[in-house]
Amino acid sequence: MIKHIFKIIWSERKTNTWLLAELTIVFCILWFCTDYLYFMVNRYLEPKGFNIEHTYRISLGIRDDWEKEKEENLNDYLWTIHDRVKSYPGVEQASFSAFARPYGGLTGNDYLVDSIKQKVYDKMVTPEFFEIFDIKILSGRIFNWNDAVSGDYAVISTGADNMFAQKPPTDVKYIDLGKTRNKVIGVAERSKKNEYEEYVHIAYVPLQKDGDFMSWSELCFRVKPEADNNFAERFRQDMQALLEVGPYYLADVISIEKDRIKAIERAGYENNFKSIYAISAFLILNIFLGVIGSFWFRMQSRRSEIGLRMAMGASKRGVKSMFVTETIILLFIAGTIATIICINISLVDILKDIGIPVIDRETTKAGISMYFINYAITFITLLAIAVFAVWYPARRASNIQPAIALHDE
Repeated sequence: MIKHIFKIIWSERKTNTWLLAELTIVFCILWFCTDYLYFMVNRYLEPKGFNIEHTYRISLGIRDDWEKEKEENLNDYLWTIHDRVKSYPGVEQASFSAFARPYGGLTGNDYLVDSIKQKVYDKMVTPEFFEIFDIKILSGRIFNWNDAVSGDYAVISTGADNMFAQKPPTDVKYIDLGKTRNKVIGVAERSKKNEYEEYVHIAYVPLQKDGDFMSWSELCFRVKPEADNNFAERFRQDMQALLEVGPYYLADVISIEKDRIKAIERAGYENNFKSIYAISAFLILNIFLGVIGSFWFRMQSRRSEIGLRMAMGASKRGVKSMFVTETIILLFIAGTIATIICINISLVDILKDIGIPVIDRETTKAGISMYFINYAITFITLLAIAVFAVWYPARRASNIQPAIALHDE
């Protein structure tokens, strides 16, 4: 039967050429949509390395009438605010940090580990930071307030390769930054900028209580789950007056979840997903209408052939199976051609250069397993659509009375 269907496909090659071209183009585009979405779903399901549930941050403002030259030590005011936030009912823990909170701004440096250079993001934190964002320590320990006095300590976490400066993280004893040398006392779980990006190398270093970076610090805190009900509004009402300390006042209290939403929007992922969804929906509708239209026309033009088959004893089921099998074979041929095209396109930056959302293959290489997954998902998706689209014309064709069909001849 398969051999016979190939003969039919060849005899209808003029019509099938256009159908193959359409299927190939659709397969290619849907391949890249599948590649992007599958990759991003996998990235999203990976552990982020932190937990932002029930976490907030304080945004402090400075009075317009503040005369800076009259203030001796602003850090005392900040610690007073910290203590008042921590004592608020429902607050579990509070911490100061600089360039460290999830979905916030980061700063990086090139550290040396035994003469090997490693790009690292610095996060200056107080010890409570690890508890607030549930950052797990895989080995060693976090620094305490006694360690923070000197500041010459660090907790590190690795990138996607699970290495730090080409070494297992437990083998890293010191990290050097110019004249500064930090002793590594712990290794933390890998962490990301956001759930859609890969793991980055991080050095958590002590934020000194009276250090210069206190004025740049972020005041974050975690609340008890049972207290996290309309918390921000209650906190703002209750603490507005209490947090007017020195030149500072409470500008806002913001959930880290809101920061997450804004960070994802700034990175462009939401727009990318909307584009992919729109393209995929258009393609699904296009392939459905294209296949059903093409096969409807073909079956109308082959009424006499169908009638002859029915007159010679072919069953309705056999006629439907023949057209469905013919569709599957055409899709398989188109998929094979499209796969070759897609693999070659994925090795260059053509799509990226014209603004189509694609995976950055410079940092994330696609292996054979990824190509196989892309092919399987795309083929099965198009197969379901094509078979569904061809079923009704095939059913109509199988119900033709042989005498009527042969009368056309």
